[in-house]
Amino acid sequence: MKYLINLIILFFITYFQSSICSQNIGFEVDNNKGTIDNIFLKNNQIIFEIGANSNKIKNIYVFSNQSAADRFLTNPIFDLKPRRKMELHKGVNLYINTYTNVDYAKNYTDNVRAEIVGSVVQIDDIKIEYFKRIGQNSTIGIVGDLKSVNGIPISYHINYSENQRAGYTGKLEKIGNITFKYHNLHRNSEAANYVGKIKEIGTVKINYNEDYSANVNKGFVGKIKNIGNVNFNYFKNTYNNNVSGITGKFQSINGSDDRFIIY
Repeated sequence: MKYLINLIILFFITYFQSSICSQNIGFEVDNNKGTIDNIFLKNNQIIFEIGANSNKIKNIYVFSNQSAADRFLTNPIFDLKPRRKMELHKGVNLYINTYTNVDYAKNYTDNVRAEIVGSVVQIDDIKIEYFKRIGQNSTIGIVGDLKSVNGIPISYHINYSENQRAGYTGKLEKIGNITFKYHNLHRNSEAANYVGKIKEIGTVKINYNEDYSANVNKGFVGKIKNIGNVNFNYFKNTYNNNVSGITGKFQSINGSDDRFIIY
């Protein structure tokens, strides 16, 4: 009996750890505004923080081991992030606990044209690449943006007509093998003001509340409806809610999804 209990305990510990480790996305959500403020994406021991409005990388956190990265993704607070900050280019910061060697982009012609002279290109064995002023990079608006970090490739949406209409040309397309997609311009997205907002990250789909003619979504049109299988609920347009002044305000979250964490 004792052996069976130990097996059951071991199973739940293993299941819990594998579930946590399988999560590589975190969403920082403003419940009242119904918006995603920041997105955290883990790639092994590196976590990228992405601003949901700009859909560009804000910060990069380099951890010494996988478990430290997992802990930070679970709860990205100041005390858990690496101690030392290095400014890269275009205001992107890289945080790391220790380093002994740093190299910078030299005064070469292609670096001058990309305006990255003096920007960090290597920290110990971590190499950092930027997009140069070649091809369509200027048109897309990604000159000087990150091209790779520690061998993790980064790409951005090019200037297709539908990308231009929805305003996500130059926004993140991929980090490693994780793809970022955005809502295109159409009647519903324009009416509810979610044109160009994040639509999918990897396999996680993100939807927003539509502008229905019956006005049932009054007060929360355009706010997050769901992230994956997690649903966001708001106080509906009823007489009592209107009198109480709470129509459209955040009410609750329900559902669960093991693919990501919500803060």
